[in-house]
Amino acid sequence: MATKDKQGRWIDASGNPVPVKYIDPVEKKRDAMVEKQIRQALLMQERIKKFKASVLGDIAKYLDWLAQQNGEQSLSPGGNYQLTGFSGSKRVMIKINKVIEFDERLQLAKQKIDDCLERWSQGANDNLKAVVFDAFKVDRKGNVDTKRILGLRKLKIRDKAWIAAMELITEAVTVTGTRSYLMFQVKADKEAEWETLRLDLAGV
Repeated sequence: MATKDKQGRWIDASGNPVPVKYIDPVEKKRDAMVEKQIRQALLMQERIKKFKASVLGDIAKYLDWLAQQNGEQSLSPGGNYQLTGFSGSKRVMIKINKVIEFDERLQLAKQKIDDCLERWSQGANDNLKAVVFDAFKVDRKGNVDTKRILGLRKLKIRDKAWIAAMELITEAVTVTGTRSYLMFQVKADKEAEWETLRLDLAGV
């Protein structure tokens, strides 16, 4: 149900208390429907979280067992695994990616890169400018694209300032954690294509 105050009045979107008798039946019906769907969605989200934790736990146990069978205590953390069933028609894939952020040195690197582009302005390739500017674009949350930033280091540019900027980017990298991705695939027979089961587990 909607949020209520001590007198039982419903609180609207502006924070104003409204006596129940003044609320349109359509508003009441809509509110009840929305509340029901959100409750079900929250329950489903919790089930998905538990399912993901269960799958990751089972895979971890299997990998630990496999390592012990081969004289190791455990497999090194991280990495990607593809586990296929005996018949070859079912498989589970897991990717464990590092969560990378950049510290304040990224801004120093950006300044050096800007200086390079300014120096090269007469002869700089417009495509290179586009690559650099695109790499440093931020999303709605103010985050940069990690892959694009790190991808700048692959450019073979022999300029001391540019090289110094690339070194700063490397030094600015901070690993803040890991993120696990699961994928489940099946196929009808050996000749069929793999079909991915659509479960959005990345965000839970």
